[in-house]
Amino acid sequence: MDTLAVFVLSEALDLADGDREFFLSLANLFLQESPKELAAARAALARQDCRGLAAAAHKLKGSVLPICAPRLFERAQRLELLGRQGDCAEAEPVCADVERCLAEVHAALRDVIAGGFPS
Repeated sequence: MDTLAVFVLSEALDLADGDREFFLSLANLFLQESPKELAAARAALARQDCRGLAAAAHKLKGSVLPICAPRLFERAQRLELLGRQGDCAEAEPVCADVERCLAEVHAALRDVIAGGFPS
């Protein structure tokens, strides 16, 4: 998997002021917390709680920013919008897409954490 297709490491490092250790801390925090945010979105969707869905998607979207994963950010933003519009019915496939994107980002981050940074 090409990590640059999933998240933009150079931009994430720029946001971390080039501090690789800080980026790794952010990446590890994201790996720990983002599944909880997705679970909150899924639970809200199961309850047809559009307000809760919007809140969970908003939190996930914010946590994606320092990781620089544009596709995941866009999908989380779409999920948030659907929640805000009260459209839980349309949110199910978007939530599934968020879940797929999140899994890709997790795998890419784990690759960087395990293998170090490209030269």
